[in-house]
Amino acid sequence: MKIASKEVQIFPSQAENAPLVIVNCFEDEGEAIYRQVQDLTDKDFSFAAIRGIDCYTELTPWKSPALRKKEPDFGDGANAYLSELTEKILPEIQKQIPVPCFSVLAGYSLCGLFAVYAAFTSNAFKRIVCGSGSLWYPGFLEFCKAYEPSEKIDRISFSLGDKEALSKNPVYAAVKTNTLEIQNLFQECGITATFTEFPGNHFFEADKRLAKGITSVL
Repeated sequence: MKIASKEVQIFPSQAENAPLVIVNCFEDEGEAIYRQVQDLTDKDFSFAAIRGIDCYTELTPWKSPALRKKEPDFGDGANAYLSELTEKILPEIQKQIPVPCFSVLAGYSLCGLFAVYAAFTSNAFKRIVCGSGSLWYPGFLEFCKAYEPSEKIDRISFSLGDKEALSKNPVYAAVKTNTLEIQNLFQECGITATFTEFPGNHFFEADKRLAKGITSVL
């Protein structure tokens, strides 16, 4: 269904008081992730997959130059998209499902970066899943050090592939160091923050990694 400017696929829970998982997607991977989470847990949950996102503009909080040739520069649309998500999309999703006990925001790569950013700038979510998040993003570690996460957040899951920090690009290579530092910042705030390292590079079994992260916070 169309909500605001996005396409949203919704899978309701069987009963009330089940968590709602929201996943920002790059393409059409939402249902595949949903099915994998179902295979990993017997817990009931609602699931919403959002697509139609301009990943280079709507998921990043401030402008930054592209790191690869033929790719666009990064924009500063995260605040605008977060407002659209929490004020327009989330209320419409909640009309289509049984009343949830809490909401989870999950994402992979730039969507993972956005999920962590939302943990600092919104009270809409209780749990966060950051799969291979782009936490190398210039200035993001400094941002996390300067602010505190929402008091509503009680659990966050981080993960990376064990080859991601081996990039020849020094910006990308900082991803593991930054991820572990940000994990520690959440822990210092009394939040349960876990880190899992999977075999492979950034693109290996991305859906499976994110599904495991989601399962861990349900």
